[in-house]
Amino acid sequence: MTPADPTAWFAHTVPEAHDRFVTTATAAGLTVETVEHPLRGPDDEPLHSAIATYGPDEARTAVVCLSGIHGIEGYFGSAIQCDAIADRAELLTLPASTKIVFVHLVNPWGTAWSSRENEDNVELLRGNLYCHVDKPANPLFVDFADTMDYPSVRSVEEFLASRRRVADVLTRHSVEDLMGAMVDGQNTHPDAITYVGNEPTWSKRLLDRVLCDRAGSAERIVVFDLHTAVGPPGETVILGGYTPDSAKHRLVSDWFDGDLWPWSENLDTYQWVADVVPGAEVVAVTMEAGTEQLGPADQYIFPLDVWIKNYGDRLDPAAAPHLERYRRFFYPETPEWMRSSLSHGRRRWRPLLDGVAHWAEPTVSP
Repeated sequence: MTPADPTAWFAHTVPEAHDRFVTTATAAGLTVETVEHPLRGPDDEPLHSAIATYGPDEARTAVVCLSGIHGIEGYFGSAIQCDAIADRAELLTLPASTKIVFVHLVNPWGTAWSSRENEDNVELLRGNLYCHVDKPANPLFVDFADTMDYPSVRSVEEFLASRRRVADVLTRHSVEDLMGAMVDGQNTHPDAITYVGNEPTWSKRLLDRVLCDRAGSAERIVVFDLHTAVGPPGETVILGGYTPDSAKHRLVSDWFDGDLWPWSENLDTYQWVADVVPGAEVVAVTMEAGTEQLGPADQYIFPLDVWIKNYGDRLDPAAAPHLERYRRFFYPETPEWMRSSLSHGRRRWRPLLDGVAHWAEPTVSP
């Protein structure tokens, strides 16, 4: 049942989000598989991912809807998933021979600990990809990390003071090149930001199994990945991640009437799915819910969060305002933002599924 107040879909902790998803999916008649994470949350609470499928098992097209790849962003994704399942008659009109596989909180550790990364400090979106393709060298990041020397920092105050070292890096590289090196990811510094790892993580192994079990016979797979941070606050935007001259970019653009958020990276982060399900045609669509926009001087909160996780104390009073700001950036958790982002997110299901219908099937089932 859809709640009168849509903020009820949003949780504050992983157990709340997990219970809400399980209850909602079960009430909809879906069978839910729960998977316990080997680690626990900040209050020693158990952490779970969950999987539920809506539609025929033998479907030739699978829409795989993911929440929580970037842990803390999972609270928004969870709300979108629960709302869609509860209001499935309105939102989830499935094309013929199509099913939706919901994977709830892919990275529950990151969600629970208000971290974008997982328990291994891996940024999973790129980390999953680089389990299948070679990670290009990133010498500029190595220069940055060696110059900043975060392992030698002993306090939050010292970390904040160390920001002046960035000026040294910028004598050798432009701001644009430095930011590009951050976005590219790196596999040389496990204790630094944008670490992509060097082997499959717990979450990657979970996704591999779900894809094999739930979409292993699919001819077409659409990954619908739910995130926060990009776009106007309280609104949602759609990213394809493909080069503008590619067939997949044109396909996703057609689905959303050309309303794609400009994104310069053009990295096909879900091409690896075709390795797990050989022969399947794979298209990825990312939905982002916008939050506050940060200026260059505010970027320190991202490496600071990773430093606290690796070397600091999350209970240190000096860390508290920075950790709160980091969480608020990815999850504002205000009633106004919740209502707005959910309202905008609900509108994306129809063009997505209509697009899938025209791509995969000549007609849409009632």
